[in-house]
Amino acid sequence: MSDVIVRLPDMPAEALPNGSLSVASPDYVINDPKFNFLQATLIDLCGFIRREGVSIPPEKAGLLVLGEIGRLRKASFWQREKGRPPTEQEWVALETRLQELYALLDEPSRRGFYIRKSEFLLIYVPFAMTLLAAGSLIAAISQEPRLLIHMFGETDIPRQWHACCYIVWLMALGVLGSVAYVAMNALSLEKDITFDIGNKKLLTIRLIMGAIFGLILALPFGFDEFEQFVSQFTSKSGGAPPDATSAAMLLMPFVFGFSTTVVLMFINRVVDAVGVIFGKIPTTEGVRKNV
Repeated sequence: MSDVIVRLPDMPAEALPNGSLSVASPDYVINDPKFNFLQATLIDLCGFIRREGVSIPPEKAGLLVLGEIGRLRKASFWQREKGRPPTEQEWVALETRLQELYALLDEPSRRGFYIRKSEFLLIYVPFAMTLLAAGSLIAAISQEPRLLIHMFGETDIPRQWHACCYIVWLMALGVLGSVAYVAMNALSLEKDITFDIGNKKLLTIRLIMGAIFGLILALPFGFDEFEQFVSQFTSKSGGAPPDATSAAMLLMPFVFGFSTTVVLMFINRVVDAVGVIFGKIPTTEGVRKNV
């Protein structure tokens, strides 16, 4: 366990009846976003280890006792607190404690903690995208907004409205496909050695790429199938039921979002193959062997 002792600077503080300092004291208010984020991560990590019963050596049990570092808090915007910058001792104590606790986690426990820290991307984003996909389908079935009439006139308004809904449908399903791929990696059902579930920026980029691929690659193919699918709800005769090809076209953006790695590999192969025609040395190993 680290021997670093956190000592707060000598500042006037609010005292409780028992003589201890209150967390409302300015001494405990830290105005540093990075420090506040790492402190919240440390508190979540200690709670995760206790809740999941992660086995740690007895001599390391003291790492779960946060002490003074756990009583620090970020400045409240609504109370207009200014706070203070963290001291060097507090930085050392926080970073050392985090490093030692991370070292105690095995791979399954580390993945479980990363999943918990990524709950916004793995829970709220797919929920929002599901509502968005359902909303685009409901909007396509409902009456066209008058705004489109003012923008494009009265010529073929239903088809233009369906095109707008179809674009939203493609992007929502692309993101859902990416989320499904991330979730399968998180649950170790699909292992990608190039995939880091602990990096939120990479996870966000992965979701954005799913939306982009779902839109760009599926947009030219499935609009007629989407209109045919919508006609089943709007037409009195019910329209023709979709066949397997139509269903595949409708689900194509989900597949592109899920298989972003495969799509990138395919694009790289195509670019390398075209480059070979103009004398460029291919960068993809498979294309290089075939040359």
